[in-house]
Amino acid sequence: SSKPPFSFTVLILMAIDSSPSKQLLVKEIYKWVETNFPYYNRARKGWKNSVRHNLSLSKCFTKVEKDKSTGMGKGSYWTINPAHSVNLSQAFRKTGQHPYHQV
Repeated sequence: SSKPPFSFTVLILMAIDSSPSKQLLVKEIYKWVETNFPYYNRARKGWKNSVRHNLSLSKCFTKVEKDKSTGMGKGSYWTINPAHSVNLSQAFRKTGQHPYHQV
């Protein structure tokens, strides 16, 4: 399959939005992207750096620390920041497609 026409910000928004808890670990975001867009299974692993870069620099996302008392390992959850959330339909309009028609 060909490269999806979505930015990494949009891919991350789609992944988090699809989660029942509306929060995901970075590895869960990777898994969602690879599952829903097989292109990334064959792509160079540099795309994962782009995901991390977008998470850490975009105001659309907020890091939520895990409760350390649960012993659930390291890492943090990522959520969509309500103060800076992107209207998903506006983000998708740029591509001329709505991603949920493909997923």
